[in-house]
Amino acid sequence: CTMRLSRFTDIGLRALMYVGASEGRVSAREVADSFNVSKDHVVKSLQALVAIGALSSTVGRSGGFEMHADPRSLRIGRVIRKLEPSLALAECFGPDSGCPLTSSCELAEALDQAQTAFFDVLDRYTLADLLESNHQGLVQIMFASAGA
Repeated sequence: CTMRLSRFTDIGLRALMYVGASEGRVSAREVADSFNVSKDHVVKSLQALVAIGALSSTVGRSGGFEMHADPRSLRIGRVIRKLEPSLALAECFGPDSGCPLTSSCELAEALDQAQTAFFDVLDRYTLADLLESNHQGLVQIMFASAGA
């Protein structure tokens, strides 16, 4: 069993970091070009970030996305919990588990504890922490894509 974030969440986290490192409003096209991913995927992730209150959006010709929440208040674990479509590590985590061992299996308990530890670590970090340590690299990515 591998804990793996969906592509949607991965793009959402990278887009959030990109917007957080920018000096204002950015377009979905700019984010998509910077990370070499589909604009449609980026738009869906950006819209989800707006829905959870992390970003705000403006429509129109000069529209785009910008930070809405304070980066110091955005806990990475919480963002992932909101974006990730399923956090079930195994079938037994779901309500319609067909496994006959579910009621007395210690594996489910062990996986639950592992997932709790995973999110405990991620909840120690805010978007501001990620931007602080990676700001220079993000600015370089943004600069390179603007010149492309």
